[in-house]
Amino acid sequence: MGELVAGQPALRIETAVSLPLDLVSVLSLLYRAVPGSDLDPWLIAARQRLPASVRADLDLLHGFSGRLLYYPEEPVMRFAPLRPDRRDASFSDLIAFMESLPSASYCDMAEHALERVYADLEIRWQPPHDAESWARALRPALTTANLEVVLALIADPDTLQRRTIALYAGVWESVYQDARAAEAPALHEAARRGASFGDRSFAEAYAFLTGQRVPDVLERPPPTITRVTFCPSAHLGGFVSYIAYEPDLVVFFAAPQLIDRCQERDAAPALIAARPSRQAAAQAELLESARALADPTRLRMLDLLLEGELYAQEIVGRLGVAQSAVSRHLAQLERAGIVTVDLRRGAKFYAVNPGRLEAIAAAIMERGARARQELGRGSDRERSALGRNVLRT
Repeated sequence: MGELVAGQPALRIETAVSLPLDLVSVLSLLYRAVPGSDLDPWLIAARQRLPASVRADLDLLHGFSGRLLYYPEEPVMRFAPLRPDRRDASFSDLIAFMESLPSASYCDMAEHALERVYADLEIRWQPPHDAESWARALRPALTTANLEVVLALIADPDTLQRRTIALYAGVWESVYQDARAAEAPALHEAARRGASFGDRSFAEAYAFLTGQRVPDVLERPPPTITRVTFCPSAHLGGFVSYIAYEPDLVVFFAAPQLIDRCQERDAAPALIAARPSRQAAAQAELLESARALADPTRLRMLDLLLEGELYAQEIVGRLGVAQSAVSRHLAQLERAGIVTVDLRRGAKFYAVNPGRLEAIAAAIMERGARARQELGRGSDRERSALGRNVLRT
């Protein structure tokens, strides 16, 4: 018997359209949107249209919390935009929350942002308590901000709060309010497309939504991250950005590019509708079955059902898994045809579909036979080529 280890909850994968989170992403993009940055031309033009005071706040408040720009995330993440009652929060809701906070909390947010920088740099963190210790704490995190200006801002929490709120309000009113209204339909469409990946792995969802492989920095989220929320963005282009704020990981992806890929994929079947392919249908069925089987919980369910028919509540009790999760897993096995369901006496009874399992096994064995056959032909070609080489020498 193996060693006992503490269990960890599986990552929850979801998609969401969130105005507060989207605004954080736009702020960080505008901060980086200098000519020659290869960012969306709209961002570069929008940065140039910002009033000088807003642009100064943009550079100052992003410029003292490391290259990952932690401080401007703090007010929004404290707002808890992914809380069910705040999923549809407006800009006014966010600003009202920021105004309701005591000014001292903005210094706390600055300190927390620096603590996150130190964790990234693997430097021991010591909370600052006076001007000298604040100066020491700020130096490793400074990018575009001036140390003396930041120290003066930290020493005046009322001004720090006022300028933070002014940054959000200035960007919203001067460049983003109208753009957001025009982009909202595409953002919601992208989120709708991504919602189907809620029962997939993080890597699968990431690849589908971003069109890219998971970068090393996100490949293994720490155990303190329990939820991943994918948020569509209108201006990321070929880039991906994220916020890691325990227990949440928020990954922003380019909405227009996802919609384009989905439309191309949706159009593909129409191009061959006049010549339906049985082989393509069989491949789609096999892929659906492989996805259904590629999960340890669903395999345990299958092993249970191989012992005989069970109703859903029995499976919940025997696996010790939440009923909602069991229902979701059973639905995927049913969609793939691997299990059948029979409604009797108000309960759903599940059983293995042996014909479907045999078909899956046959499809895999057929591919194995073809691979073995090709391997044999390859050996024959190699012997033939060796014979020709010998003859030439």
